[in-house]
Amino acid sequence: MSVELSILMLAICLGAILQVGVGIGFSIIAGPPMMVLLGTSTAVPVLLLLNTVVSAAATDRHILRTERKTIYTAVFGCLIGVLAGLVVYPMLSEAFVLALTACLLLIGLITTLIPFHNAIGTAGFSAVSGLSGLATVWAATPGPLMVFGLIAKGCSGKNVAKLVQPIALVAYGIAFLLHSFSGAQSIPYGPQIWAFIATTLVGSLLGRIIGAYLPQAFTTAAIRVVSLIACCVLFQRAYTMA
Repeated sequence: MSVELSILMLAICLGAILQVGVGIGFSIIAGPPMMVLLGTSTAVPVLLLLNTVVSAAATDRHILRTERKTIYTAVFGCLIGVLAGLVVYPMLSEAFVLALTACLLLIGLITTLIPFHNAIGTAGFSAVSGLSGLATVWAATPGPLMVFGLIAKGCSGKNVAKLVQPIALVAYGIAFLLHSFSGAQSIPYGPQIWAFIATTLVGSLLGRIIGAYLPQAFTTAAIRVVSLIACCVLFQRAYTMA
C-alpha cells in the first residue's frame, strides 16, 4: 500500500469516527485527500457512497420512532434541494459552486452563535433542509447545514448527532444513485472501493463506542470547529480553481 493510499485510508477511518461520534465530519476529513488523489469527478460520487455507508451504520432505530416528523420534514426538504441542485449544477462553474457552498456553511455557523430566543419553525427548517440538499449534490458536504438547522430547531447536541444520520442516509443515497446514473464510469469499483467501505465500517464502529462517552458541550463545540474547517477547505479549493 502506497503512502498516499495509507493517508487516505486513515482519513476515511477518522472521518467515519467523527461522523458517528458528533454527527458530521466524514466529507470534511476524507474529502480533501480523496479529491487530491482521485480527482474531484471521482471523489464526489465515492464520498457520497461512503457517506451513505457511514450514515446507515450510524442510524439509531430509536430516533426513527421518536423523531419521525422531524426526519420526514428534513428528508423531503433535502430531496427538493438535491433535485434543484442537479438542475442548477451544470450552469455553474465548479469554483463558484464550492464558494457558494462554503458561504452557506459559514452563514449557518454564524447563526448557531447568535442567541435566538425562539427556535425556527417547520418552514425555516424545511428551507435549511433544502439548502443541505443543494450542498449534497454540489460538494458532498451537507452535514453542517443540516446540523445547524437541527440546532436552530432546538435539538440538543446529542440528539443532533443521532438525528442527522437517517436524514443524511436518504440524501446521500439518492444523490449517489443520481450520480451513478449520470456517470458511473467515474466510480472506481473493485478492490479499492471495497477497502474504502471496510475502513468506513471500522471507523463507524469506533465512532459508536467513542460517541457514547462524549459530553454534550464537546459535541456542540466539535460541530462548530469541524464546520469552520469545512468552510476553509471549500474556500481554498474554490480559490485554487478560480
